[in-house]
Amino acid sequence: MNRIQIVSGCNEKGPACVLVETDAARLLLDLGYGPDPDRRPDLAGIGTVDALLLSHGHRDHTGSLALARGIGDPQVWCTAPVAAMLPPETRTAILPSAGQCEVAGLRVQTGRNGHAPGGVWLHLGTGHGDLLYTGDCSIESPVHAFDPPPAARVAVVDASYGDYDTPLTEAAQALVDLLAGRAGAVPDAVLPVPPGGRGPEIAWYLATRRGWPVQLGDDLRQAIERLCVEAAHGLRPGLRESLRDLARSAPGLSAEPGLRLAGSADGSTGESAALLERFADQPQVAIVFTGYLPHGSPARALTEAGRARYLRWNVHPRRRDIVALARSCGVRHLLPAFGEHAAMARLRAELDPVEMITAREHSW
Repeated sequence: MNRIQIVSGCNEKGPACVLVETDAARLLLDLGYGPDPDRRPDLAGIGTVDALLLSHGHRDHTGSLALARGIGDPQVWCTAPVAAMLPPETRTAILPSAGQCEVAGLRVQTGRNGHAPGGVWLHLGTGHGDLLYTGDCSIESPVHAFDPPPAARVAVVDASYGDYDTPLTEAAQALVDLLAGRAGAVPDAVLPVPPGGRGPEIAWYLATRRGWPVQLGDDLRQAIERLCVEAAHGLRPGLRESLRDLARSAPGLSAEPGLRLAGSADGSTGESAALLERFADQPQVAIVFTGYLPHGSPARALTEAGRARYLRWNVHPRRRDIVALARSCGVRHLLPAFGEHAAMARLRAELDPVEMITAREHSW
């Protein structure tokens, strides 16, 4: 018999952590921190695990690796681009970005997850019906490629957006409309973004698809350059040169009108924090956040005060994407992760006859 337990990320936007137990091994999938302050998985009672597998390198999936010492200090399996982001003392083994390997006696297949540099979904051959763990994933990304997963009986799927179903094309157009509606010939705005996430996507879209002047923070420029070298396998065809040209030609941050993109995403640290301090009292400069607004962050405070706008840029699957994934993989039991179950009524109805399991644990 197999057993899966969502240690953290069940019915909440919390740090990712999933325990998988089979006849052959005990595996932990992701070990994150946040996205709200001081949020870590509770590993009490987990016991020793044979291996820790990471779906991608974002902090809410990797930020609590120090806790692994309490569960046997297992080897950390991840793709090469993710390994390059981890502390140098981390004992890593390399997963393919799209391929197969064996981890602790289990067959593991991976594919690009469309969400982040070096990001993969994980497909485990458990012996009693295969398991798919998507981690965070996106089918719509204009930059990151997504590989369709194989058949699986049980799936733990990124359901961060719940019943949300607006296409990225419409979300992107809403951002364009907001920026284009600002006074002046050139859109003038501050857009705090995650350099290793949707930052390169938004910068590429605004500069290449819209032809608008984009200013890049140093962190974002470096992330795009790394993306073109260390994680180029994860890009959609034809994007590498276009992104490289953007990194080389876009000017740095300045007071001149333009679209200023820099990290961090919530404006709490880095170059975006300095931008917010500089432009917060200049209402002619738009401030736009496009991702999760952590409690206590400048992003949440400025948005709630009406000084900033929030417009989602899709980096997680919509309702229709989750349903299509379940159908194509022949999933019988689906555990939605990283979102509140109360926001998934339509998803549950549209999944039928696939069973949507909202309990923290499931055995098969």
